[in-house]
Amino acid sequence: MDDLQMKQPDIINFLTKSLQDDRLVHAYLFFGGNHSEKIATAKYFAKLVLGNDEVTANLVDNNEHANVITIRPDGKNIKKEQIVFLKTEISKKSIENKSKIYVIDGADKMSISAANSLLKFLEEPAPNIHIILIAQSKEVLLPTITSRTVNLNFKGQAAADFEVSSEMMDIMRQLEFEKASPQLVCAKNSSIFKDDLLTFLNAYQRYYQCVMDKILGIGHNGYFDQDVLAQSMAHNNIKSCTKKLRAILEATRSLQANMNVQLCMDKLWIEFERSES
Repeated sequence: MDDLQMKQPDIINFLTKSLQDDRLVHAYLFFGGNHSEKIATAKYFAKLVLGNDEVTANLVDNNEHANVITIRPDGKNIKKEQIVFLKTEISKKSIENKSKIYVIDGADKMSISAANSLLKFLEEPAPNIHIILIAQSKEVLLPTITSRTVNLNFKGQAAADFEVSSEMMDIMRQLEFEKASPQLVCAKNSSIFKDDLLTFLNAYQRYYQCVMDKILGIGHNGYFDQDVLAQSMAHNNIKSCTKKLRAILEATRSLQANMNVQLCMDKLWIEFERSES
């Protein structure tokens, strides 16, 4: 706890004072920063709410408390079925009539159907229920979700916390290094573009920010293949990177607004082509 207090004092003090003032809310979003610190803070919150006696603290720390349930991505995504399970658990009576805490670890990896299912709960919260969403980035979450949660930004993002899967890196390599047809790439990687599209767009946004940083000489992180970055620098400048970043953000917002996926991606590739002309 002392280590957590030193690393995230503002967040720990905020949560502690919220309990003291009886101002806890039904949903929080922990984003940015170090993943292990967000998990530790979620456990700290659970002990604040349920009682920090030795027995309760041990159960929470060992992920064994009946009133604390965590769900994580099933494969690449958190699926709608997992959120339905969570809502079923919420409807059950808690042990000893105490509050229940639900942690969604990897909330930025929720499928769109899962996010919409969760939104229905956030709009009509149940009493004595607290949900903690843990995400590396909040940009890919539905704005209607972030607006219904208290957003707590953790300091000190660790590079290891953000990983680009080999499948997504290969897609970027095809698009950037091999200059393959975007429509063909989408067709060949249909599982990614069907189930993990928002995560891919988040990674692609970071990718172009990294290209821009390299062009400006700011430096870069180690997320992305250096050959691919070099190829992107060869046919991009600040202006084209800016246009592509805007196009990716617009695609993300359109998907969150339930625009047809095919239409959304077609528009994205058109904007990419225009940015290089």
